[in-house]
Amino acid sequence: MIAEPMELQTRIFVILLGVAVAFFVINQVRTRKIKEQYALLWILTAILLVLVPIFVDVVDAISYALGILYPPAFIFLIALVCILLILFQFSMSISRFSEQIKVLVQEIALLTKRVEELEGRDSDEDGKRE
Repeated sequence: MIAEPMELQTRIFVILLGVAVAFFVINQVRTRKIKEQYALLWILTAILLVLVPIFVDVVDAISYALGILYPPAFIFLIALVCILLILFQFSMSISRFSEQIKVLVQEIALLTKRVEELEGRDSDEDGKRE
């Protein structure tokens, strides 16, 4: 079973979509709406969107070599892996930020207690002076 090659207009559309995603992500980084570390996988996704239609014959050959008889399923698999990598990166960030928040809350609690103790000492000293 050999799949028909990707139509030229489909290739052009996917390439333009990849370029649009790349420009969008770069603009978001430039305006500091997204950090570079998060943009990296999005840029990689945009590059894949540009490269897959150009090298669709290679993608087809790889999919057949892997035993995937329907090449678009292989493309969806690549997209799914990219999305999973992005989600994993977000999970790592959330975990790191949760730990940082816990430490900061503990430090704030200790500082609040220290301020209350110092204010209590000041009011005791003021009461003795009067």
